[in-house]
Amino acid sequence: MKLCKQLNYVRSLSSGKACFYFVDEHEKIQPISIDRTKLRGSKGDYSQAYTGELKRKNVASHELAQGNIHYIEECYVPPTVNEIYCAFSLRIKANSLQPEICSDPEVRATLTQLATIYDENGGYEELAQRYAKNILLGTWLWRNRECRAVKIEVLNSAQDTFVIENALKLSWYGRWDKPSQQALKGLTIYITKALSDHQDYFYMDIKASMSVGWGDEVYPSQEFLDQKEKGKPTKKLAITHLPNGDETVAFHGQKIGAAIQSIDDWWQDEADKPLRVNEYGADREYVIARRHSSLNKDFYYLVSQAEHWIKVLQQSDSIPDEVHYIMSVLVKGGLFNSSKD
Repeated sequence: MKLCKQLNYVRSLSSGKACFYFVDEHEKIQPISIDRTKLRGSKGDYSQAYTGELKRKNVASHELAQGNIHYIEECYVPPTVNEIYCAFSLRIKANSLQPEICSDPEVRATLTQLATIYDENGGYEELAQRYAKNILLGTWLWRNRECRAVKIEVLNSAQDTFVIENALKLSWYGRWDKPSQQALKGLTIYITKALSDHQDYFYMDIKASMSVGWGDEVYPSQEFLDQKEKGKPTKKLAITHLPNGDETVAFHGQKIGAAIQSIDDWWQDEADKPLRVNEYGADREYVIARRHSSLNKDFYYLVSQAEHWIKVLQQSDSIPDEVHYIMSVLVKGGLFNSSKD
């Protein structure tokens, strides 16, 4: 299959902004506020004393001992607070069943057929279980998961509730206890239906309760600062507003989505970790593309073989890892146009 000039899939998973808060003794929601601080740090970066490959600059000793002033935003658990919360909503729509925009009818028919056979062979259940794992593990909490205990609660549009009492005792590859397995199974069934049923509306409200200590640091999203402004913080945290108008720290929806879609451990046999779904398998930890185009493992090469994968699925109920990966990218959504050349 030759990719066409215009090909677009709308994302199937849409996360809202996640807000942090705590509950006071009167059962009222209270914000976790931002501290704006000026720090006198020390000069320690490479460029202070070197250029190129360890080529020394002509810099005096006292200059390297000068203070380096930073104006930043930070966030901490308020005193007397032992538990904080982070909550967001997640909408799911079956947008991977066919392209939103496709300039070639044959390409549209081929990709739609691939999704249909993938669904019939139970492929969406595999994706759903992986998304459910990341939701129930609290992967979306990022560094905030490193606390004393984490309880995850999920309420879906069918009014089913799924609870993990302590997500820190579970892991992606580890064994899950029986109650956790039941929660994972129930949430997997729900997400599977949501990914494959385009005639209904599916959503979830997800909340994490984190046991913390007084003054523990909280790690919300950071805003991208294009340039430094005089008198403004050089590190700015993301915020949202509670119903009463109070400002509290938050996660961007994109950061939540990135964690939930960290499911790609098909990039290598016996891979040691799941990557965030990406067309070239970007591994930010090692700064490398695990699905480099030279390996014939990237999305564009694999999806161009769609007719082949359709035949494979028609001849067997088992689903190759390559097809799971292709469909996970289509669930993620994006522009997949071919070159204009």
